[in-house]
Amino acid sequence: MSKPPIECAPTTAAWPMYGSDTARTSHVASRDLPSADAEVGRFSQTGARTGGGGSVEAPPVVTDGVAYVAGDVRIEARDIETGRRLWATDLEDGVNTSPAVACGAVYVSTFNETLALDPETGDVLWRADGGAHSGVSTSPIVGDDTIFVAVGGVAALDAETGDERWHAQTEHSAQGVAVADRVYVGAGSNGSGEVAAFTRNGDDWWRTTEPGEVYTAPAVADETVFAVSKTGTLTALAAADGSVEWQASVESGVTEPPAVDGERVVVSAGKTQTMAFDATTGDRLWTFETGVSQAAPVIVGDHVLATGANTGIHVLDAATGDRVRYWSAENVGSQPVVAAGRVFYRGWNVSDIFVVE
Repeated sequence: MSKPPIECAPTTAAWPMYGSDTARTSHVASRDLPSADAEVGRFSQTGARTGGGGSVEAPPVVTDGVAYVAGDVRIEARDIETGRRLWATDLEDGVNTSPAVACGAVYVSTFNETLALDPETGDVLWRADGGAHSGVSTSPIVGDDTIFVAVGGVAALDAETGDERWHAQTEHSAQGVAVADRVYVGAGSNGSGEVAAFTRNGDDWWRTTEPGEVYTAPAVADETVFAVSKTGTLTALAAADGSVEWQASVESGVTEPPAVDGERVVVSAGKTQTMAFDATTGDRLWTFETGVSQAAPVIVGDHVLATGANTGIHVLDAATGDRVRYWSAENVGSQPVVAAGRVFYRGWNVSDIFVVE
């Protein structure tokens, strides 16, 4: 297949990738949220079966008034104002990750491939071997002109052509990637794990097993890497050398990345709580009971959006953890995506996207 030119240049998008940015901070500056009396409605049905369905738990990405949604086996584009489908493309493979938008293209990783699509038509521009299948935190990252994919460690692909630039291995199964000055990988398997750091050229920088079994992507802010283990330890590592700055106990069973804004780290812990910690000291600041939760939190300005699978979306004061707004919803199954005064999320085990507006 010929590879039409994709030209990478700095762009802005409302929510360009899972976790909002390459560092996976899940943090955005203050932006409009829906009113307290906003209603929840179905935005799209993108499952493998007619009328929706499926088990994907990855949220959409949003740019220029369009939401790009990956379902079980296809990806589609929808107008966020009307919900009208603009195009749909069969990916010919399973997918359980969010797309990424950058370089004037839409990128998506299936179980076995990573593809670049035309954002206007959905046509495949290129496809490359190597996909992601360990969950939403293995969603691709696009930084500058490079795509980073958690596949057998981490692979770096040329965003314009899909050619592999380098591939670095981890000792355990890669569960997610964050990119700042370097490339950081959270990994875990068979009861143990690591966080590994690589240069932007793929050279080993450091590795540490101190965080334990990490089943999600780390987050990076202010020269610190934050990683949370499946067994319930939140670890702050110095980005420069991997040394431990502090550790704090959270509930076990964490499989979603933390949210970080420089002042605090927020974790969806134990599947029933959202907990906040001081980013510098690791002191616990507050805990909010969400009920069963399947999703990573988001920090929006001075607020935290925390989800309960059967209780809805809770808007909390980031400093105190007090609830200041709430939208009742069922089957909230993904990280909330805040864009254009709306909140988008994927339904838990139904593969449909819902919108609060």
